[in-house]
Amino acid sequence: MPATTTATTPARVFNQCQHIFNPASHLARRCGLPALRGETHCYFHHPTRKPSVTRHARRGFKILLPRDRRSLQSSLLQVIHRLAANQIDPHRASLLLYALQISSKNIR
Repeated sequence: MPATTTATTPARVFNQCQHIFNPASHLARRCGLPALRGETHCYFHHPTRKPSVTRHARRGFKILLPRDRRSLQSSLLQVIHRLAANQIDPHRASLLLYALQISSKNIR
């Protein structure tokens, strides 16, 4: 019976993701997740991965209160434009569009 060498087998070595959080801060730290095979970054920080929502979405934006058809149309176009430009979370956009739909029923 062959002897198993699990106790003497070295731990698997993997490359860590090279992404650094807050690089200009004293709180800078490395991601630490395993990098993709043959790459320097993990799945989430790989340069070819398109983020789901851009930084603009975190700042928020103002839409006109739907008081008449013109302001309703303007708000609708702004939400659609930001959704198409990937500047707003799709779930938030659906909530806003639903609210605008309800408002449209009150404006006649």
